[in-house]
Amino acid sequence: MSVPETIEQPRRRLPPFLDHFNARELKIFFRCWVAVWVACILTFIQPVLSNFGAATFFASMVVFILPPSGVLFVYILGAVSLFIGICLAWAWGVITLKAALAIRPDAETQALLVSLQQAAGAEAQATGASASTIAQRLVFDGWMLDARITVIIYCMLCVFIYLLSRLRAANPKTALTSLFGIIITDIFLCYGPVLPSFNGTLPLSLVKPAAAGIGIGFACAILFFPRSTSNIILEGIEDVIELLKAPLQFSFAASSKGLREEDAKYLEKCQARVIAGYQKLEPSFAFLPLDFHIGPWGADTVKALQDPIRQLVVAILALSDFHRSSIKGDIQRNRLRERVLDTREGSPDEAKTKEVGAHQRAQLAELVNVLHEENYPIPEEVARQLRGTGLNGIEACLEGLTVIKESVEFIGRQHWYHKSTPAKHEQAYQRILTVLENLRESRTVFLRDMTEGLTDAYGPVLENLAADSHQPGNLSGIIVCMNFQEHMVTALDKTEALLAEVSNHFTSASRTRVWFPTSLKYAFAWAVGKNSKAPAMAAGETDNPDKAQVDEATKAAQEKKEPLLGARRGYRPRARHPVGKAILGIYHWFTSDEGLYALRMVIVTIAVSIPAVLPSTAGFFYRERGLWGLIMGQTCLLVYMADFTFSVLSRVAGTIGGGLLGLVAWYIGSGDGAGNPYGLSAICAAMLVIFLWVRLYLPPNLLQGGIIAAATFLLTVAYSYVDTHIPSYGNPGVGYTVFWRRLLLVLIGIGAATIVQISPHPPSAARHISRTLSRSLRTLSDHYALLLSCWTHPQADGRAIAEPIWMQLAEVLHMLQDPISNLRFEFSSSRFDSTSLGEVRRICHMINNTLARLLVASAALPQKYRDRLALMTGMLDHRCIGEVMAVVGLCEQALRTGDAPPEILPTPLVRRALEYGRSHHKGYLLSSEMITDEDYRRYCVALAAYIRFLGSVDELVLVIKGVLGEAHLVADDLANQV
Repeated sequence: MSVPETIEQPRRRLPPFLDHFNARELKIFFRCWVAVWVACILTFIQPVLSNFGAATFFASMVVFILPPSGVLFVYILGAVSLFIGICLAWAWGVITLKAALAIRPDAETQALLVSLQQAAGAEAQATGASASTIAQRLVFDGWMLDARITVIIYCMLCVFIYLLSRLRAANPKTALTSLFGIIITDIFLCYGPVLPSFNGTLPLSLVKPAAAGIGIGFACAILFFPRSTSNIILEGIEDVIELLKAPLQFSFAASSKGLREEDAKYLEKCQARVIAGYQKLEPSFAFLPLDFHIGPWGADTVKALQDPIRQLVVAILALSDFHRSSIKGDIQRNRLRERVLDTREGSPDEAKTKEVGAHQRAQLAELVNVLHEENYPIPEEVARQLRGTGLNGIEACLEGLTVIKESVEFIGRQHWYHKSTPAKHEQAYQRILTVLENLRESRTVFLRDMTEGLTDAYGPVLENLAADSHQPGNLSGIIVCMNFQEHMVTALDKTEALLAEVSNHFTSASRTRVWFPTSLKYAFAWAVGKNSKAPAMAAGETDNPDKAQVDEATKAAQEKKEPLLGARRGYRPRARHPVGKAILGIYHWFTSDEGLYALRMVIVTIAVSIPAVLPSTAGFFYRERGLWGLIMGQTCLLVYMADFTFSVLSRVAGTIGGGLLGLVAWYIGSGDGAGNPYGLSAICAAMLVIFLWVRLYLPPNLLQGGIIAAATFLLTVAYSYVDTHIPSYGNPGVGYTVFWRRLLLVLIGIGAATIVQISPHPPSAARHISRTLSRSLRTLSDHYALLLSCWTHPQADGRAIAEPIWMQLAEVLHMLQDPISNLRFEFSSSRFDSTSLGEVRRICHMINNTLARLLVASAALPQKYRDRLALMTGMLDHRCIGEVMAVVGLCEQALRTGDAPPEILPTPLVRRALEYGRSHHKGYLLSSEMITDEDYRRYCVALAAYIRFLGSVDELVLVIKGVLGEAHLVADDLANQV
């Protein structure tokens, strides 16, 4: 097997936004494009336009919001949630309208109607216009307005808007329900008070186009390249496998090329992409029981791949994280050694320069310098041999990943209309068996060569240390090498396990079958469960992890710990009185982030819609289509200020861009005429490609701007066509007139939302993210307690415990990436900014990874090695445990409150752990025979993971002190004695 000399970073030919030119994604794009184009041309079909009305373009807007880009059943769930919001709002609006109109006596209503007819008749005689048209105008000018009716409508509908807003803020899956429910409610709110009589079909002008758009999307999802859940999972596995290659290729090359911080950053980006890909894949497995599929593999077979692919992701991420941590650790150690040298060579004044965290950094620098002086480096020829051995293992692993991807792709291509020949099937199967055997052989060769290299490098050193146990020595090099060896072996094992699982089911893939759904239970569980995830449907919003999502990981750790302890430990103070508890609960319910967001939604609704129910401005509101300004103000509001600011910028940009393209489309398709349906259909077919590409492939935090751009484009073209084909009272005009009025409505809605968002106190996203990270640290503390419990209960299945809670918290931390980057757009009084919170998030990732590895080691290590690790590091010593818990607790409190931590803390924890080991042990515990011991390799991994865990906590303290400073300072001479 050839060994590549170098493995370079892959170079993208196109930016991620444009890098989607492959057969699979182009098929999805074509299906969505057909749906949105067919929905768009409904506006240019005169019978449909006459029946649906001026809002016929709403059909294509619905398709933009909910494109048929995924599984049919998931699309149906999205459509159902959309229509639940419409039906609830419609029903509540009808009840509200009935109740409000009942307050006015019939005699008074009839008198107003008679006066309306008389006024319309008199004006008709004077002007020669139609009396019915004049009566309609007078109605929308507020002739029938009654303060009593208006108050009842506003009270009842604003309560409904408040509840829908809370629902949306609390559960992201209800975004469509809330959005369309509020839109339908707005129709009753703005036009209900001016109606002369009850009209229960008021929302039909939007419901008909919405239903048409959903139906068109449903038809396209069936007719054009239909995809089942099994297809999406197999395609997702292909994507995850491809993403796993990048960190695997680059990890060893980065460590062999030298210490470069950009290499660590690249590996971190690779890990983020892998987590994002797996996060996108994982929810689809739960929808397999609902799957209708035609193919070789059924839901049970595809489900069998879930556990192996998760273990493979964990193994390769652990290998990548090992290299990334090694690079960053070496960089930090070099900086600390330079600090020691500068202090020794500098002037006394420079040595006494005070900085935040100086005490901790000085102790770390001293420790690093001592360890460096005791270090035994690996000879260059041995290092070259080990590097070649590692590259051989990586190449075998890459070959296995390639065959897994090819095999899954081969299965995914088998349909009733396309089947491979038995010869090709047998050829693919034989390739799987060949590579599977090669993986097993490569694992054996890698272990043998790596062990021989380590024995040659460290055998003499270990003999000298065994002869003289008092001789100082730092064998961190062998620990690092054996760490890499164990991580590489695990990656080979998990690659082999996944390939073996594919091989077991590959022989049954020679026949294509029809697979029917086996269970419908998950549909209801997904709908009512807040934490039940599903493949992304349409919301176009990033979901910020909230308290419930973070606490779910804590709950998982508690549930795992309870069987180990026999009962849940913990002591609670005396319970609060039920009355006081209820009062506090109600207060917190109204003043929580969700409650304040819903209250702001009600305020902006009243502020923007009030001109619609005033006699002097009702006609103006109707003529200028103020309803869209109200909808813009409502949808612009977000829970936190950073997201709101970014949303405002993207909406303004989207409105201008979409409006300009709408003008281009209108004047190209119409010229100076009244609008040619064929020309407009043709130019819209081309323009919609741009907007749909933006909708499907833009990053999630930019999707709102993309949808607003598409909506503005459709409004500009559709209202211009409506004005020339079904003219009615209040039409906004043609071309440029529509555009500037739309832009003005957007600015009015944004202005109202901005005033409400920042008054009286803008909701800070920085504080929210700080609290979320604080809760993440609390969760990690519970995971640490779970580790200590598992360490003394070896019968627990550490891997089964570690993987789910590790992945759960890793996904939560990954979801914080976009909200943290959006903090650049926020004006906040919080001391934490985007950079510092990004560092805290990265360290939490590191702590989560190390605790997961230690949980796995708790079940894999024999008792003697668990005892040895506890003896070498003080892992089970009550004083050491208390110090770790205290430091993590102080960091958690500092993130939550913004208070500076004390200057003197029991840090660096790494130094205390090493001092504990030296004080409780005399002599070395390593011999040349242990290099060949598989259990000792796992011990080295656990030792490095625990040291890295302590080092990450130390780094977290320095990051927080760098932001908040230090409190409770003590004299320098006393600090130096600690």
